[in-house]
Amino acid sequence: MVLPFRINTFTSRINLKMDSESSRSKERQALDPVSEPELQKEDVTALSGSDEVEEKRKITGLRWFFFVISTLASIFLYSLDNTIVANIVPTIVNDLNGVSQLAWLSVGFTIGGMTTVLPFGKLYNIYDAKWVYIASTIVFLASSALCGAAPNMNAEIVGRVFAGAGGNGMYFGLIALLSIHTTPKERPQYLSFTGLCWGLGTVLGPAVGGGFALWTWRWGFYINIVILGLVLPLALFSIPSAPPMADKTQIEKLKLIDWVGWGLSLAGMVLLVIAINFGGVKFDWNSGAIIALFVVGIALLIVFALQQHFCFLTTREQRLLPIHLFTWRMPFLLFWTCSAIGGVAYTSVYYIPLYFQFTRGDSAIYTAVRLLPYIIPLIVVMPSSGALLSRWGYYKPIYLIGSVATTITSILFAHYVKLDTHVGAVYAIEVFLGAGTGAYTQSSFAVSQSVVPTSEAPNALALMMIAQLSGLTFSLAIAGAVFVNTAQQGLFQLLPDVPRSQVQDLVAGATSNLIHTLPDNLRTAALEIIVSSLNKTFIVVYVGAIITLLCSVLFTNGKANTNQDAPTIEGKEVTSA
Repeated sequence: MVLPFRINTFTSRINLKMDSESSRSKERQALDPVSEPELQKEDVTALSGSDEVEEKRKITGLRWFFFVISTLASIFLYSLDNTIVANIVPTIVNDLNGVSQLAWLSVGFTIGGMTTVLPFGKLYNIYDAKWVYIASTIVFLASSALCGAAPNMNAEIVGRVFAGAGGNGMYFGLIALLSIHTTPKERPQYLSFTGLCWGLGTVLGPAVGGGFALWTWRWGFYINIVILGLVLPLALFSIPSAPPMADKTQIEKLKLIDWVGWGLSLAGMVLLVIAINFGGVKFDWNSGAIIALFVVGIALLIVFALQQHFCFLTTREQRLLPIHLFTWRMPFLLFWTCSAIGGVAYTSVYYIPLYFQFTRGDSAIYTAVRLLPYIIPLIVVMPSSGALLSRWGYYKPIYLIGSVATTITSILFAHYVKLDTHVGAVYAIEVFLGAGTGAYTQSSFAVSQSVVPTSEAPNALALMMIAQLSGLTFSLAIAGAVFVNTAQQGLFQLLPDVPRSQVQDLVAGATSNLIHTLPDNLRTAALEIIVSSLNKTFIVVYVGAIITLLCSVLFTNGKANTNQDAPTIEGKEVTSA
């Protein structure tokens, strides 16, 4: 499945549907950015529900149905694209003679996504959300066309970079639009549907990709154009247009973007992603190139954090990162929870199929069947959890149960599953891992908006998007580095006479028959090394699960289907600012 940014004045967008709280929201704009939320007594009364009038959604009927379908289609297509491409990569690199550039396909997509994590929040803030979403969709369409028609690997890589950018824009648009146009009570339910669509795309992707690999890999990209060509007219019809800042010119709006912050964050993230992905693959970990990438990347991110904190060459309203929320208990805990669970979900989806491909010799299509014990519980529990949050509201028990299940099962995957483990045992672990993950993967988007004042809800949403996209990006990068480096190191020692390029192609996923040409004893030893490396990737998973468990223990006992937790995040009595 494969999402952030910053939106200070995006507040006005959500408040369009919250007329009863608009005056209070304007007053809270002046809150001290490093203090807990402080509300007036009448705000506490309203938020606690004593004389609250239940909000009603403005879009209803057939238009609402088309709205939901056209927005959810983006996350379905995003996950479908990722899993299709993962299965046709070997065919692409061989057809375009680009095995040496294989790593750049995944790195390019990641860079495209990471460089737009923060700016998209500002774009959705100062421009009409409908047209930013549609523009992101068009970018994704164009990049798919470029990838499908690419005459060489360079064009393919450029296409994947823009696909990452457009895909992230669509995903953020989905979360933002659903948050804007749903009431607090129904919001958890609708946001949970994103996980259902992501799961469906993840299951169908390997099967569709495997079929295209047998026919022509180019239709693995062209299918995006077909699907979005059907959905885009629905989006144009159903998504309301509400341009903000109508009194500002286009040049004035561009000046509202924190260009310095964007440049610092962009450079720092790109350098770190390249260092993690290329370390031990293209360059030794102790090489000057990798060390320089890490040092400069981390230094730039530190400078970015300081620039955001002290508002250097920017303002509190224009800065990209809602850094003041880190001083509040629940947003801080939810940030790390959302980041960690994003890594848990995506890393599991990527590496469970690899286990079956190596140990059972499964085709890409059959791995989709092997992944069903993980995906089915995930896509069943996720909307069920959302419905429970909408009706019952209490989020802490859901996070605790989900994180405990995820921690136990990911530890089993890391230390119990071996080359000859019975497939039934692996399926059982998948079931509980999927159910545990599904319990709270998307919940933070709804919970975060319920634990802050209404005026800070957009900032909380932005923070969760930053957390999820950063978490899954760096978790996948770290897990990939662990797998590739440990597997290659072990195979180099086991097979000293085999050309290193063949071993690298095998581990990287390029077409290689090396494993089938080995004698039985060497083949078994090689597969044991590969499985051991796959086990190590699940250390990344259970570390993330443990982080979510520790954070969940510290959660407040609040409800996600109202805003009543906002005035008592730390159990403090709230007063007028």
